Amino acid sequence: MSGRSPALWARGIGGRNALSLWSWLLTLPLALTVMNMFAGSITLAGTGSVTPAVGGSGTAIVFIVHVLLGLLGILLRPLITARPSLKGRITTAFGTFAFLGACRPLLVIWSARALNIADLSEDLWARVLINSGAALVFLSAIAMLTDSIRGHAVLERRLRAARAAIEAQLGFDEQRLSSIRSDYVTQLSKRLDTVLSARMTTTLDRSEASRLLRTISDDVVRPMSHQLFHDHTPLPPETPPPQPPSSAERTEGLTDLIRAAPLALPVLLFESLISVRLLAEYDLLFLLVQWVVGGAILLAGNAVTARTVRRITSPLRRISALTLCYAGTAAIGASVTCLLQDAFGYAPFFYWSAIWAYPLTALTVAVLRAAERQRRRHEVRLAGSLNEQLKLADRVHQKLLHTRRRIARILHTKLQGNLVSSALALAASGGNDPEDLAPQHVRDILTRAVAAAQSEILEDSSGQAGRGAPSIQDLLSTWGRVLKLACDIDREVWALCDEDPARTEAVIEVLSEGFTNAIRHGERNHVRVTMSVHELRPTRAAAETGAIHISISSPGRLRGPVRPSLGMTTLQALSKEVTLSEDGKNVVLRVSLA
Repeated sequence: MSGRSPALWARGIGGRNALSLWSWLLTLPLALTVMNMFAGSITLAGTGSVTPAVGGSGTAIVFIVHVLLGLLGILLRPLITARPSLKGRITTAFGTFAFLGACRPLLVIWSARALNIADLSEDLWARVLINSGAALVFLSAIAMLTDSIRGHAVLERRLRAARAAIEAQLGFDEQRLSSIRSDYVTQLSKRLDTVLSARMTTTLDRSEASRLLRTISDDVVRPMSHQLFHDHTPLPPETPPPQPPSSAERTEGLTDLIRAAPLALPVLLFESLISVRLLAEYDLLFLLVQWVVGGAILLAGNAVTARTVRRITSPLRRISALTLCYAGTAAIGASVTCLLQDAFGYAPFFYWSAIWAYPLTALTVAVLRAAERQRRRHEVRLAGSLNEQLKLADRVHQKLLHTRRRIARILHTKLQGNLVSSALALAASGGNDPEDLAPQHVRDILTRAVAAAQSEILEDSSGQAGRGAPSIQDLLSTWGRVLKLACDIDREVWALCDEDPARTEAVIEVLSEGFTNAIRHGERNHVRVTMSVHELRPTRAAAETGAIHISISSPGRLRGPVRPSLGMTTLQALSKEVTLSEDGKNVVLRVSLA
């Protein structure tokens, strides 16, 4: 029905969504209409006629029974989830569904008899079979649908939360980047003013002035440069949780994605629903013949419907055409069923309910398929946006780190050098010119040195951070603000990356894609990164070198079979070997870079 694998769909039947509130809500209309035992011809106890009061009382009984069965289903759900194996959970779920379906007619009959409303005990076994079959089909479908929707909802929340965290870090880094130069210039001026105000109250001899300049260099400039170079950018303030998608975002483009249902699935569902009733009213041979003939008609009708609506671009016209084609196919199938009834010696009966039941089944499959495609498209778009946002945030963060280190180098080398040289010059001339210096003279010396440094700091350098090991470490630091990273990296990896910028870019691309996969497939934000170097055999054309093996592991499960994506295709072009697989309870991306 969608991109999900059959194993994942089946897992929903035996999971915690097997029996939920949605199981009760989505089957309520069916219970009050199609499965309402009072909707047909019943006999009022003692009168032999049907009155509106009986219909109203009967509907009330059906509703109460449905509520009781819903509560019973919630109570029985632990029996399903307690089984250790998937096969055991699915088997228990099917048995529970059938049991709940069989209980429905028994409870309705008992309630009607206890209240002296009607006697519905005729064809009891047939009613039990019909209700059990309907419960198996509908409750299984609802369990799979609910599991799919909730799984996508959880993934979407994690993707949105990760994107919100990255956006917060990006905004924080951009704000700091725009003000970091002026902030440190202002901070330097304030610290210098504090020192000068305390020390320069009287005239100074040249040796005292020299010591003052050395003190400013050692106690003010040097600590600022070391702090700038070694400290990490602080974390951004706590951000509120991301806003959930609006109803407009959820339904955006859904009608455009509705296409004809798969050929066989609606036929299988519809035939499963009617087979129990046909078996109850007719014999097995009639059921088999009707299955073959009716199924062939529905399959042919589905093929014609798909070809008819293929080129219709208007969503409204396409959905209308689907409805008419499915209804026409159901009418032909019901007419052929009448002919088969006559041929087998039964009284012909035209099943008018098939004209709305089959289109409803087929359109439901088509809508669910469109919704699944929409969710997958939205998931891919979110993941792609997250990856691009992370790359942008990484570039900004690297530029911020580069700017900080550039300012640190200016303070550490140029300003400190100028101050120390000026101090040495004053000390050297102290013996030849013992005249004391006015505070303003010392301040002028300091002002010239600081002005030169400030001018270079305020200059917006376009240079970028050097590539190699620092770039990879900065990327890991950026991701560490979103994920809980554990890294095991050989020293040889840094040497290889420093030697070849192209290899560094490949490692960064692998890590970015691997972390995105960890968010998409992982169940927690715990990620382990392993990078090692394996020696390659030398060839006649090239000297012996090493291959970097990268492994990115996180707890989780793959969402269906691994299909080629843009990220995986990019990695395959960059590397000699790429695998994405499950290893125990972890999803592992392994990449080998030559």
